[in-house]
Amino acid sequence: MKDKLSNNLINFSNLIMLAHDRGEIIKLGAQLNEIICKAIEMENAGALSLPKEKVKTLSAEIKFTKEEIDNMSKTFKKEFIANGCVGHVIKRPSGKKGFYYEIRYRRNGYNITVSNADIERAKKLFVEATKNLDSPELLKKNKLKFGTITDEWLNYKKDKIAYQTWQSYCTNAKRFFTEDWRNKQIAEIRTVDLDNLMRQFDNDPRMYEDMRTEINQIFKYAIASGIITHNPVTLIPFKRAERKKREALTDFQIKEFLIRIREPQYDRIRQAAYIFYFFGIRPCELDEEARFENGFFICRNRKRKGGKIEYKKIPIPKQAQGLIEFDKPIVPPLSYDRWLDLMKSALGKDSQGKELTPYNLRHTFASVCAEAVRSEVLDLWMGDSPERLVGKVYVHYKDSFMQEEMDKVKFIIL
Repeated sequence: MKDKLSNNLINFSNLIMLAHDRGEIIKLGAQLNEIICKAIEMENAGALSLPKEKVKTLSAEIKFTKEEIDNMSKTFKKEFIANGCVGHVIKRPSGKKGFYYEIRYRRNGYNITVSNADIERAKKLFVEATKNLDSPELLKKNKLKFGTITDEWLNYKKDKIAYQTWQSYCTNAKRFFTEDWRNKQIAEIRTVDLDNLMRQFDNDPRMYEDMRTEINQIFKYAIASGIITHNPVTLIPFKRAERKKREALTDFQIKEFLIRIREPQYDRIRQAAYIFYFFGIRPCELDEEARFENGFFICRNRKRKGGKIEYKKIPIPKQAQGLIEFDKPIVPPLSYDRWLDLMKSALGKDSQGKELTPYNLRHTFASVCAEAVRSEVLDLWMGDSPERLVGKVYVHYKDSFMQEEMDKVKFIIL
């Protein structure tokens, strides 16, 4: 039986420590002992026995040989030596069983990133990358451009908000931040500059609100990152656009929708359409976390703020049986904009000729359930107003009770 990895490393470390007494070798031995500690922790956790496809991204410091450092550009070499000749390496999964190595150096205006499946090759690419760099002064200046900070902020927000919201931020930045705006030094942007930018939205209150919110968050991020000290957005008035109240579908509109959704052109969104109708979720809640489990539909409540994670658990209505295919994928195999357009097409228009949306189905769900179930239960299913739900903290409803409540609801089906 093979010895444990940690035992092999310990023996190897001891041999090095006993064989030589030079400072560099002792230092190497100390570093190796740190690796041993990590190996022991991994063994105790059973991580070393995991198949490759289940190993997550790992990161560590990476050092370069004297020869490799000598081959770097002279300007960068001084910077690199002054900071301990250390870079950052990240081991990322690639495919089902492979990995690749990403080496980074992000300090004092430098931003070098290279990657390769072979770590030695990645180090060579890193050395070559140091030979084609702008001066630190120019790098630092470019790093403080409004466009650079915007991109950095978008990258920071990506996994912290609903994907559709993040996508909307990206689209707005691409549409309205011209090249001239992107090249502005963020510290030199004044309130009057922003006021001129916002004038183009005077006749579009919703876009004004969205852009004012987005720009304000970019500058707040810059302040939090120590790049600037004042927010020029503060004096730009916040004008909340008037929301048009959405209405629930009438019985006639529901029947038309249920007939239309059976047509072949809606095959790819039919599953999603039934989910919106029977569970009243928000469009942004139909994602990879949504699932059916033990007679319930479970999804992330995307209305929670401040990084708080909360899930909604809604019983499956009896009327949904035979319509929803519980063993099939939930998210349509289309882009968000495409399946949303198809949903609008399937829903049709209201009496005033305006397009109906999945939010109208959310209002429909709330209206139908309100006729049969307790208000606090409906609040839990909708994922709204948790601050007024004392029961959310002190009372936990049994699954059987929740199912009994759902059984009271009478959804229209054909």
